[in-house]
Amino acid sequence: MEPQDPRAGWAPGGGHLRASDADREQVVDALKAAFVQGRLSKSELVRRAGQALESRTYAELADTTAGIPTGRTAPPPPRQPASPVRTRQVNWKVIAWVVSVIILAPALGVAFFATYYGSFFILLLFGFGAATVLGTPPPPGVGRHNAS
Repeated sequence: MEPQDPRAGWAPGGGHLRASDADREQVVDALKAAFVQGRLSKSELVRRAGQALESRTYAELADTTAGIPTGRTAPPPPRQPASPVRTRQVNWKVIAWVVSVIILAPALGVAFFATYYGSFFILLLFGFGAATVLGTPPPPGVGRHNAS
């Protein structure tokens, strides 16, 4: 028994019989299913559900489901991204430091504990690190004031 077609025997007795609460709830469920399938808009669902809950006869219930499209509507087009995704520039110095710490730190630890000259290698590492950090010029525009 589909409530969308009032001539399909859904309104017995010509539609003049009183509808029960269960019948009204069945129509509201059918309206919800039509909304989920995209055959009704939200405002149309609210309006028709209100009519279904206020209807007293089968004919009035049949009127609330009349005119609902039978097929599914076309799916909405896929959404386009709002803006292209920006990629970050790779900082090779950071990568070099991380790799050197991962590889050189254990090697220097072994060298320090295995020989007396291990402390020399650690001081050498700190010296290269300080020279790299202190000898690098700042990026353009950092630390400079524009005279306007």
